[in-house]
Amino acid sequence: MSAQFCKIGKVKVDLKQILGLKELENKYKNFIEEAYNVSMTDASLSDMLYFEARKIKQIILKAKQCDATF
Repeated sequence: MSAQFCKIGKVKVDLKQILGLKELENKYKNFIEEAYNVSMTDASLSDMLYFEARKIKQIILKAKQCDATF
């Protein structure tokens, strides 16, 4: 048997190509709202949702910056 190498985590998906900018902004708002709603009951879930929202916000900012330069 030959060794197989897995690329999980090595290849990044460009969410801007998959989702439109409006959809990304909606996902960001939904993550922030849900994180706020669960912040009093489940702090770890809230932290994870804020983290995901922060990643989406970075993608949005990079997409807007790229659009502004072209």
